[in-house]
Amino acid sequence: MNERRQPPTLPLIAVLVLVLAAPACASMQQRVTESENRSNTLEAQVADLQASQQNIISRLSALRAELESALDPIRAQQAGGGADLRALQTQVATLSEQVQELTAALAQAQGAAATAPATATSPLTTPMPAAGGQDPSGDPATTSETEEEALFNGAYADYTAGQFILAVSGFEEFLVRHPASERAVDALYWIAESFAAQALHEDARRRFLEITQAYPGSLKVPDAVLRAALEAVELGQRDDAIRELRQLVAAYRGSDAALIGCMQLDRLGQTLPAGCQLPSH
Repeated sequence: MNERRQPPTLPLIAVLVLVLAAPACASMQQRVTESENRSNTLEAQVADLQASQQNIISRLSALRAELESALDPIRAQQAGGGADLRALQTQVATLSEQVQELTAALAQAQGAAATAPATATSPLTTPMPAAGGQDPSGDPATTSETEEEALFNGAYADYTAGQFILAVSGFEEFLVRHPASERAVDALYWIAESFAAQALHEDARRRFLEITQAYPGSLKVPDAVLRAALEAVELGQRDDAIRELRQLVAAYRGSDAALIGCMQLDRLGQTLPAGCQLPSH
C-alpha cells in the first residue's frame, strides 16, 4: 500500500501568519513615523514659543516703561498747561490694556513652553478617544475659549488701528456670544472708548455709565466713572460732570482716575474736596 502524504499544514500556517501580520507591521511603522514627525514638530513649536516669549517680555517691558512715562504727568499733579486730560486718560487706559494683554500672552507662552517638551518625550503615545469615539482635541470648552479670545483680540486690534466702527461691531458681537465672559466689561469699556474717539459723546457716556451699573465691582469702574464725567463735560452737562467727579474722588481716593478727576474739577473752577491734594498755582 502507498503511504498517504500529510498536507503541509505548518508551512501554510506560517504563510498565513506572514500575510496577516504584514498590514499590522506597516501600520506600526506608520505610527512610529507619525510619532517621530509629531516629536519634531513639537520641538520646533517649543523653539518658536521660547522666541515668542522673549519677544513678549521685551514688548512688555517697553510698554510698562511707556505706561509709567504716561502716568508721570498725572502723578506729578501738573494740572496746568492746557493738557488734554481726556486724551491722556485714553492713552493710559490703552497702555494698561496692552500690558494686561501681553502679560496674559506671556503666561500662556510660558505654560505652553513648559508642557510641550513633556509631550515630545512620549512620541509613541497617542491620545485615547473619549467616550463615544470623540477626539479630546475637539473639546467644546477649549474651542469656545479659543474663539472667545480670537474675537476679543480681533476687535481690540481694530481699536488700536483706529478702525473704531469695526471695533464697536467686534466688541458688540463678543458681548452677544459671550455675555458671561470675564472680559465682557472690557469689551463694553472699549465700545465706549470707540464711540468717544468718534466724538459720539452721548453714546460713549451711556456705555461708560452702563459699566458702573452692570459691573459695580469691576476694576474698570473708576475709569468708567471718570470717562463718563469727561463725556458729560463734552456734552455741556457741567453739573452732572461735577457731581460725578466728586463721587469718583470720594469713592476711589488715591487712584489715578480720582487724581485726574481732581485735576478736572480744578479746571472747572471748583473747590477741591478733601480727597484732592493739588499744588497751589
